[in-house]
Amino acid sequence: MTTRGPARLFGDKSDSRWGSNMSWLFKVKDVTPKVIISVDVETSVTEAAKVMLENKRGAVVVTENGDPVGLVTERDVSRKVAAKGLHPQLVKVRSIMTSPLITVDMEAPVAEAIDLMLTRGIKRLLATENEKIVGVFTQGDVLNVYRTCGACHKQIPSSLSPTQEKHLEGFIECTCGARYHRSCAEQVVYCLNCQLSLVTSVVYPSPEETMGG
Repeated sequence: MTTRGPARLFGDKSDSRWGSNMSWLFKVKDVTPKVIISVDVETSVTEAAKVMLENKRGAVVVTENGDPVGLVTERDVSRKVAAKGLHPQLVKVRSIMTSPLITVDMEAPVAEAIDLMLTRGIKRLLATENEKIVGVFTQGDVLNVYRTCGACHKQIPSSLSPTQEKHLEGFIECTCGARYHRSCAEQVVYCLNCQLSLVTSVVYPSPEETMGG
């Protein structure tokens, strides 16, 4: 059986365009881990930097009496401390943190979070659930959305990584922006976002294969 639709087939070279509707397929909670790394407002910049390094994070939430009150990023450390020749051991995170915190609900579409970051000119948002901060939504999470299969929600490896090149199966991108592994596209046939046809050819098993004979 052959079907014709608007989908585009990509091989080993990933397309760099971002789909216009892809960011509405996922919610913030789908791409943001519920992990909060925090330090007290009286923590030195040196200790905060160690915490970020040990946890492989680019930012830490700053708390006062257990309540989140600010955010300190690697950029804050470099621009507000290192670039000014200040001693990080003598500077408290209280003096360099970004406050008040800008939040987005875990149930919000990723597109809404993107718009908020662009409007505020920031790279991170605090993600909330029932008005409680439970994670940090970042630009990296946005990029992961556009590397995720619309069917299985697993990451589509980038062809820019030499170590992954031999494992690439390519992907199919619908005109709405949703992307699918080739194998997933052949199973779902129609885009789960806009219902348009995904594949140019669908191969069905023969009766012998399905009946074991």
